Formats: sequence, C-alpha cells, structure tokens
Amino acid sequence: MQAMRSLFLLILIGISFCWHPARSQSVPANDLVVILHQETLNKLFTALGDISGTEDYEVLLMKRKYTWYLSHMRIHLQKDSASFITDATVDAGFGIYKDEVIGKVAIDYDEKQNKISVKVVDAVFEVFINLMGKRLVIKRVQLANYLTTPFTFEGPMTLENEMSFQMPDGTDKKLFLKPRKCSIRVENEKIVVSTEIDFLDQKTPPKKK
Repeated sequence: MQAMRSLFLLILIGISFCWHPARSQSVPANDLVVILHQETLNKLFTALGDISGTEDYEVLLMKRKYTWYLSHMRIHLQKDSASFITDATVDAGFGIYKDEVIGKVAIDYDEKQNKISVKVVDAVFEVFINLMGKRLVIKRVQLANYLTTPFTFEGPMTLENEMSFQMPDGTDKKLFLKPRKCSIRVENEKIVVSTEIDFLDQKTPPKKK
C-alpha cells in the first residue's frame, strides 16, 4: 500500500511538472506552419547556374581584365542565423585561384504582401594578384550587388476558407477560417512561418422544408 501511495504521488508530481498555466500561455501560435527547407533554396541556386563578372584594370601601366565566376552557391540555415556560401574562381591574368566566400543572408516575412523573402545582403571577396612577391588587391567584389533579387515564397496569410455545416435545428452554420498573428523563425536547415487561425461563424436562416 505504501508503494502504491508513493507511485501515485510521483504521477501527480510528473503531471504538475509537465503542465503549467504560464508555460501554456507562452506557446507560440502553431495552428498552421509553412516550412521552407534549406534544400529548396539550394535547388534554386543550382537552377540559376554559374554567375560571373568581368572588368578592366590597370597594373604597371598595362591594361588587363579580371574575370570571376561563382559555383556551388548555397544557403546554410542554423538556429537564428543564415549564411550564403559559394566558391569564387578568379582569373586576373596572373594565374587562377579559388576562394570560399561566406556571406550574410536576410530572411523576412512581409505579412501584408504575404511573402517570405530570402536575400543575400553581404558577401565580399577580393580580386588580387601576386606581384613581385607582394599581394596587390585590385578590387573587393560585393556579391550582394549582383544577387539583387531576393528569393520570395508565398506565406500562409492567403489561406482563407469557408465551410458550411447543417445544424440539427435546420440552420446552416458557416465557419470562416482566417489566419492571423504570423511569426517567422530560422531553425536548423529550415525557415518556419507559423500562424494562429481564427474560426469565425455566421448563422443563416433555417432552410424551408
């Protein structure tokens, strides 16, 4: 009997620990969740293909050109942060070299336009040559000036639906599904946009038999 009382007490303690009013109130709205995966963003970069640029420069009174191109562009998502990573191959006429570029990505959700936006905002690499044993930087290339168009995806705010139910008293009850209070967060390998859903009802007169 004493063992049964101890077990019952442990169960009560466990329930009290798992449920707490303050914790319940702090749970974010998750009635509907839209998830944008890291893999999806990287498929977009693959579809874009290589991006390149070329420009004239002058060194030792000689006019030359440098050319660069990007490959293996990708987005890396982890909790509360997002990075843009790419390989930049540069040919400035004094040999070809490759650098890994790591930049910053801005992720936003515009509730009015219902758009999830993913945009490279800062990613810099240097174009340089080795001249007489010294590194001479020709230019710092800001890739955000070339990747100006953000990736945009539809959010959950357009999800509005009307459902009609016939009630026992002969009335039709219409329920309107309306999302609200959207929030966005970045997690490991995904972007999550969650929203709370309201169900609004409006009764119509009974159908005549």
